[in-house]
Amino acid sequence: MSKLGRTMRGIAVKALQCGSIPQHVGFIMDGNRRYGRKAQVGNSRGYYLGYETMEEILAVCMELGVKVVTVYAFSIENFKRPPDQVETLMELAKMKLAELCDQSEMVRQYGIGIRVLGDVSLLPKDVQEVVHRAVELTKKNNRAILNMCFPYTSRDELTMAARSLVSGIEAQDLDPSDITTSVLENSLYTRSCPPMDILIRTSGEIRLSDFMLWQSSRACHVEFIDCYWPEFTFWKLLPILLRYQLRAPTIAESRRAFSEEEQQQQTYVEESEEYRTYSDHKMFTDDHNEAFSSSTPPSSSTPTAWQSVLSYFGNKSDSTYSSACSSDTEVETEYRTHQRSSSESTLTLADDLEETEKRAEDPALYHRLLAEKQERVTSFLTHRGDLPTCPLVQLQ
Repeated sequence: MSKLGRTMRGIAVKALQCGSIPQHVGFIMDGNRRYGRKAQVGNSRGYYLGYETMEEILAVCMELGVKVVTVYAFSIENFKRPPDQVETLMELAKMKLAELCDQSEMVRQYGIGIRVLGDVSLLPKDVQEVVHRAVELTKKNNRAILNMCFPYTSRDELTMAARSLVSGIEAQDLDPSDITTSVLENSLYTRSCPPMDILIRTSGEIRLSDFMLWQSSRACHVEFIDCYWPEFTFWKLLPILLRYQLRAPTIAESRRAFSEEEQQQQTYVEESEEYRTYSDHKMFTDDHNEAFSSSTPPSSSTPTAWQSVLSYFGNKSDSTYSSACSSDTEVETEYRTHQRSSSESTLTLADDLEETEKRAEDPALYHRLLAEKQERVTSFLTHRGDLPTCPLVQLQ
């Protein structure tokens, strides 16, 4: 870039910084092969120029003050491409990751932590080693983040998050009632990143190709640019940023409204669960007391509530009870036996009901239980160790 070009860019950056700066920008770096054919330099050179563009745009974003840049480097679907293309991409990614963590002045200057999002186990062993090394060497950098999605799809990310939450329930670290949209969102690869503000796709294609579907679904400025990724420059990014700044107040208001609505829905769900628990216990206890209040058991010919109670405890179902007890004597024997054996269960139900009533009548207890629930969820999301290539980062 010429001296005049650098000066003009510096002036443009200063002007942009007077407005709202996006905190998280995503790029679908599409069109490298087509650019290679267009420029008659071949696919490999097109991929290489694509990585050069990524570094240039990353530098611009850091200069602007963007905190997180997420790039779609390699889709899981890309493994279906010809083997020579896949091998070229693997070698190039390995080389560029090594350069970023070993030789990049930009990474050191801006304190960029490199995180690799996706199913790293699908990569060749030598590439996995470079990935882990890049993440390890930059994991203490917390002023900015470069998320390289490699290999990645949104479907795979959501599947990973769901499996993680299921494993937490199976290990009794979580309760099924703990699972909310917020908890699911905090189980994604981008869990320690601010919400995505802008998503840009080059090459003129108008689709997201299974990239950041959850993150871009709410109050995100999405742009499709009709140029190949190696042709993408600061001057093509500039009008996108200006359009984002015009929309920024509306985006912020939409996020506030959604957050308030989500909180209201969660409060309603929690209160409804408390009410349902109380109602279920109360209804069952009333039926139970009515069924056993009489000292004389009913005859076998008339199915009543007490038989349903027996069925509830699993002694016999309603459909088999009449054949199992063919005489009044057998009915009475069965009734007396169950009356003795169910005393412990009745006491347990009474204890549960008493606890639920206390919870409903004691706001302090209710809020303490909610705090314990939040602590349980936070602990699970913080300490699970199944995402080694995208560790939690507390951005400065």
